[in-house]
Amino acid sequence: MKSHTAIASLIIASASATALAGSGSGDILLQDANSSATFNSDSGQVSWIVDGVENLFDQSFYFRRSTDTQEYRVDDSNLGLVGYFASDTNPFIDTNNDTFAALYEDNGLEMETTFTLRGGTNGSNTSSISELISISNNTNQSMTISMFQFVDMDMGGDFSDDYAAVMDANVVQQWDDSNFVSETVATPVPTLFQVGNQADLFDALNDGAITNLDGTASAGPTDIGWAFQWDITIGAGQSFLISIEKNIVPAPGSMAFLGLAGLAATRRRR
Repeated sequence: MKSHTAIASLIIASASATALAGSGSGDILLQDANSSATFNSDSGQVSWIVDGVENLFDQSFYFRRSTDTQEYRVDDSNLGLVGYFASDTNPFIDTNNDTFAALYEDNGLEMETTFTLRGGTNGSNTSSISELISISNNTNQSMTISMFQFVDMDMGGDFSDDYAAVMDANVVQQWDDSNFVSETVATPVPTLFQVGNQADLFDALNDGAITNLDGTASAGPTDIGWAFQWDITIGAGQSFLISIEKNIVPAPGSMAFLGLAGLAATRRRR
């Protein structure tokens, strides 16, 4: 069975760099070049600032075991927080923490989340965050669970008139005027997805009932949210890895470039 070696080895590896470790919840600030991101072991990611502009309100992960009657957010109240740490993975460039990892465990279900921020040059409006979610079954029986990623980004610092679309089963893009973000699930391809109003998606994942995403592929203009769902069975003593990459870049020159002219034409006056 898997032990808590991944986070422990990263703490050792980062000992020569700036490191912050703990066992209780709290805000963790990451900084790199023109970007900063704030995480909380109880509430997920709560900020992503690029060139002084806030682009994110909330990112959280949820899970549902086959025996559960609702989804639960990955936090200390639903999965016990074993510990967390932040470290600087490019100490020859700066002395800022740029990586945050947290480990949760409950009754043989273990989740380890790792986020790494990379900024661009000042004024470039570019930044990226790499995300790894490792789910381990530390029991002697197979375990079937559904994992959910919920994202509420407010591109360009406002939230009422964003658009978003799933471009492929594993790629979603969101934009507002010249502000643009793309997320790619490198592995594995999600089972289901949904794009829509963030409040509706948030409520669906927190309503105390079973939710499965409905496959809606585009929405806007609205306060956008999106979600991915993975339905997986993990063998006894085995692990499952989700790898995600988010990139904020200047928007492409036209909606037509994205193949979204039809969606753009639906924009209504506010």
